[in-house]
Amino acid sequence: MIGGLATQQAFAASVILSSQQVKSSGIATVPLRATTYRAQVEGIATVVDPQALTALAAQLATARAAVEAAKEAVMSTAAQAKRLQTLYHNGKLISESDEQVAIAAAAAAKAQDVSAIATNASARANAVAVWGPALARSAEQGPDAFVKYADGQRALFVIALPIGTSDTPAKDVEVILPDGQTHTASLIGPSPRADTVVQGPTYYYSAAGDGLRSGQRFAAAVAVGTANATGVVIPDAAVLWYAGEPWVYVETAPGQFTRRLISTDARDAKGWFQARGFKAGERIVVHGGELLLSQELKPPPSAAPAGDEDDD
Repeated sequence: MIGGLATQQAFAASVILSSQQVKSSGIATVPLRATTYRAQVEGIATVVDPQALTALAAQLATARAAVEAAKEAVMSTAAQAKRLQTLYHNGKLISESDEQVAIAAAAAAKAQDVSAIATNASARANAVAVWGPALARSAEQGPDAFVKYADGQRALFVIALPIGTSDTPAKDVEVILPDGQTHTASLIGPSPRADTVVQGPTYYYSAAGDGLRSGQRFAAAVAVGTANATGVVIPDAAVLWYAGEPWVYVETAPGQFTRRLISTDARDAKGWFQARGFKAGERIVVHGGELLLSQELKPPPSAAPAGDEDDD
């Protein structure tokens, strides 16, 4: 059950503080927002070196230029051959050898045109085979298509999904950096190459560069399939572990904080998804929860420590 509570003891006693105590203790809360949940898989995101793509774009540009030059040569040599043939047959104002040279030049230009077209087609097909159709199309626009990757403004990721993942991944995924920060990456298209470690399907994504280096590998939270539940996400900063269970404090009234159990059945890159037990708009504690827990667990002021009673 997505977001179901793991135990019936879902609530604990409340802690009540004055507004001054809340402020001085540095307790901070955030409102929960409604969201939809899609099944998540963990992928491996690798930063791709853009130099090979820049070189590919230059290669394709050269191949296209060769085709254009060959076409121009075909047109000019064919026109020259036709002109000389006309002169030769109408008045023999030129020698037969001149006519034959022009005809041979036209034939050579035509052969070069055929070769240039074949080379260009081969280069384009190889680009698709190695990089996939989406990046191959970008490469055909020329090296400028990858300038932002080359100068570090953008990072190109190839994300490998677990074997057996058949659903199309989300257009936007979260790449999780070692410090816990996330990068939102946008789908470019499928990759034809498998990862060396994770042998599932692979996709190219684009994200902000922010100092990322080629070859770095990160975890990625990838939503697959379609949204199948609605609820809220509890951010990791709000979660407290106590007695082996995950809890959060909810501000049920100004200055009143109630500890509430959460489910760890489903999560995304930002936290734990809850289909029940919480509602959008409720405020949860994201800073100062440990202080609230220690306050809640204090014995009442009137409670006498064990062993203090007289034995008489």
